[in-house]
Amino acid sequence: MHWTERYADRVLSLEEAARLVRPGDRVMGGLPEPAPFLEALATRDDLSGVEVYLGAPRAGGVAVAANPGVTLFAGFLTEAMRASQAPAEVLPVHFSGWAPFIRRWQPRVRVVLVAEPTDDGIVHPGATVANDDELVGGTVRPADSVVIGVVDPHQPRLRGHTYPVEAFDVLVPLPADTPPPFYDSRKVSPHLDTFVGLIDDLIPDGATLQSGVGGLPEAIMARLGHKQDLGVHTEVMGAGMVELLQSGAVTGARKTLWPGESVYTIAMPEAVPVLLDNPTTTRLLSAALVLDPREVAKNHQMRCVNASLQVDLFGQGNAEMIGGAQYSGVGGQLDFLRACTFADDALSILVLESTAANGTVSRIVGHLGPNATTGGRYETQVIITEHGVAWLRDASMRQKAERLIAVAHPDHRDRLTAEAKASGLL
Repeated sequence: MHWTERYADRVLSLEEAARLVRPGDRVMGGLPEPAPFLEALATRDDLSGVEVYLGAPRAGGVAVAANPGVTLFAGFLTEAMRASQAPAEVLPVHFSGWAPFIRRWQPRVRVVLVAEPTDDGIVHPGATVANDDELVGGTVRPADSVVIGVVDPHQPRLRGHTYPVEAFDVLVPLPADTPPPFYDSRKVSPHLDTFVGLIDDLIPDGATLQSGVGGLPEAIMARLGHKQDLGVHTEVMGAGMVELLQSGAVTGARKTLWPGESVYTIAMPEAVPVLLDNPTTTRLLSAALVLDPREVAKNHQMRCVNASLQVDLFGQGNAEMIGGAQYSGVGGQLDFLRACTFADDALSILVLESTAANGTVSRIVGHLGPNATTGGRYETQVIITEHGVAWLRDASMRQKAERLIAVAHPDHRDRLTAEAKASGLL
């Protein structure tokens, strides 16, 4: 018996499910966004005062944002949102803060993408849990709330967090030819070999690794296969991290939290086959566990490697603003930065090219622009550019400035030195 027959009392079409949204409703979608539902909702012409909350809106977010009866709130501005210039209000909520945000604001309609239910009534969250567990099983929610599972036949059944089918009020089957969710493109640095050489001494055998999503951190992970007994505790399991898994360098033998297991809360499409092939050593968990700084800090020799757009001479990092405008979002970076301040043997590492715009713009700057600080000077520990390593942890303000100028591009060092003197740093 097909699952749509077994659970026929819960099955609705996309159009029927979208009709469950009432004027004035708060609607929250999980990760990845339930694009088919959002696109169906976008076609309604009778909506007013509806608020839609998405962690990382893409095609579905673009569609629903165009509906005049809907206000879109986004935790992260994606490539699709930037390209379309779709209207959205940015929510500055760090990843581990989304679960309490959900509990406080109690969206009535909760929509997540899931895999097909099993014969025994288990629903796997597909390639991502993130904060979907709070949407599906949260105990704090309106009495008339509706939990909708958009069932994608292409979503995998990975080892880790699951839901009982009874947790869903509605199940919406998608056809077999539904396009898979898509993600932002990533670029690889032309200085990758240099970055790998610089970071190598900072990652000892037995360390537990986190890698931010993005070309440079991911690519670095793929080049650490010569290490031994590494562990993985990361937000996103991307191409670089699964290449590291396949190298044999990851055993988790020295991990002190979930020893022997690589834990994550989001799997990129290219990672899924590898994770399915390693069912006993990988585990998909909720963001409430994977990104809680207090939990992350329990890992042995935690090493968090993330990308930044800019770093100023005070040691403040900007990972989300360009030219004074919101470009992306904080994601889980701040959670991991904070985690590394909780444990003496942990280390947070930010990597960035020293310049942009063909060398004309320095990414090491005198001051960040207004509202551009992602990681504060009390949280930033190590900065790496293709010109070297700047050790900022336990450094004075003068030392921070000197060390950052030393890893800036040589063409910009004199100007940065003058700015540091004008700011009283030197």
